[in-house]
Amino acid sequence: MGSKIMSPCLDQRLPNRLSPHAIKEHLRTRWLGQQAVCCFDVVESTNTAANRLAREGAAEGTLIVANAQTSGRGRLGRSWVSPPGSGLYLSIILRPGCHPDWLPRLTLTAGVAVASAIQQTGMRPQLKWPNDILIADRKVGGILTEAVFDKRRIDFAILGIGINVNTERDELPISVRSLATSLGLSLGKPVPRIHFLQTLLHQMEQWYEFFCAGAFETILETWCEFDTILGKVVEVFLPETRLVGVAETLESDGTLLVRDKRGCLHSIIAGDVVHCRLEA
Repeated sequence: MGSKIMSPCLDQRLPNRLSPHAIKEHLRTRWLGQQAVCCFDVVESTNTAANRLAREGAAEGTLIVANAQTSGRGRLGRSWVSPPGSGLYLSIILRPGCHPDWLPRLTLTAGVAVASAIQQTGMRPQLKWPNDILIADRKVGGILTEAVFDKRRIDFAILGIGINVNTERDELPISVRSLATSLGLSLGKPVPRIHFLQTLLHQMEQWYEFFCAGAFETILETWCEFDTILGKVVEVFLPETRLVGVAETLESDGTLLVRDKRGCLHSIIAGDVVHCRLEA
């Protein structure tokens, strides 16, 4: 079911409202967010809205932002709780034209961009492969990359990003309160959403251009500087099994290498990774 586009979106939490004008004003990007910016007051999912717009021919760099989501999505079919006015829920339409095998690299690229934006607030973010953003080992954001492609190229990719900006503790589900946080909670004061969004878009444009130029090695090196699992014992949940071992490194394509207790090395393309308290 479609949602009505509201411009500007009402935001009772902060004085700066999410609107195309407010987002574009002082935005330092050259093309990302400089074209179409769609602001929803409430939407089912920004990725769903972005998918529809992309199929209708929306240009690369089109930005979809929501004040709240009713059915925000995360990886592996999980939901992303999206309380109104306190977080950033956005999707970016990209048309990289690269081979489908490069899609996981795009997720890692977005992670580096988000971490770089958070770092500019004075905090030290962490990245947990493949798509989680943390502060002090608590999740503050996530990335969901979806795409339409054939065997040769990606037609378009939807880069969905959810960040708990000023989410209060009581707005988080009870089941994850001990595992999650927000930028405001971690910093000890509110973070202006529009300024942070502008910083994020600027970082995303820069890192995406590295991606398109084939400089993924640089992206991977930066990812590893933010990484929080390499060298540690992890438990990897796969579709039909689970694996416990040491997360050794990331390969040049972004694949995670995990060595089990028998010494066998496993290449993990996609899976749910958690820290494990077992000894290596």
